[in-house]
Amino acid sequence: MWIQQKSGWQIATLSGALSVLIYMAHVIMGSVLWDGYSHVRQTISELTGNGAPDAEMLRVFTIGYGLLALLFSVTVYVLFRKYQVQKTAQLGAILLIVMYIASLIGFGLFPLEQGGDVLTFGNFMHLAITAIVLIATVGALFMMGHGLLLTKNFRGIGQFTLACAIVIVLAGIATPFVLNSDFPYPGLLERLLIFTFQLWMFVLSIYLFRLPKIMDMELKRVGLVEIYKER
Repeated sequence: MWIQQKSGWQIATLSGALSVLIYMAHVIMGSVLWDGYSHVRQTISELTGNGAPDAEMLRVFTIGYGLLALLFSVTVYVLFRKYQVQKTAQLGAILLIVMYIASLIGFGLFPLEQGGDVLTFGNFMHLAITAIVLIATVGALFMMGHGLLLTKNFRGIGQFTLACAIVIVLAGIATPFVLNSDFPYPGLLERLLIFTFQLWMFVLSIYLFRLPKIMDMELKRVGLVEIYKER
């Protein structure tokens, strides 16, 4: 059936999964190359901050991640329109595009300085961009989750999206308390937030790539139900 044929946009959905793999590679490689780096105490941003070991090399990974993630967000919007997903989800996809543009440009211009321990202008801008990106991410996930829940064939991924959004919100709320306390776990909390988002991207990427097959199976299932009713 024609629905099984994948368009260029359908194939482009894999850019999301690929971007996640690149992001994870930069985290793993950066921590291995940095002797004494702690995933629990240190943030991911420190790996590409000014003065960090191998920061320039790792920034190549983060730029690649950002470009692929931006392509993925555009693909999500295009496919949401193609499959007539509820309008709220389409607006959420647009907000996701804006978030990735801000992230790609903002973090590129203002990498973390001195591990973030000193409130320089660069660190202030980095934190401000982080706040904007977090708010846009949460808004995009809730909008998409709500819209997907209202759309046939997307309700399962809609529930998953909302669950990820709730985890990210809780982690985001806890972050200021951890940073202002004596708990040495900012890196661990940040990873809960970021890796939840990366998991969402990976799952949505694979889901959208397989969507024609999923919809084809749904059509066949509905057809069998109709035949059974006629009998």
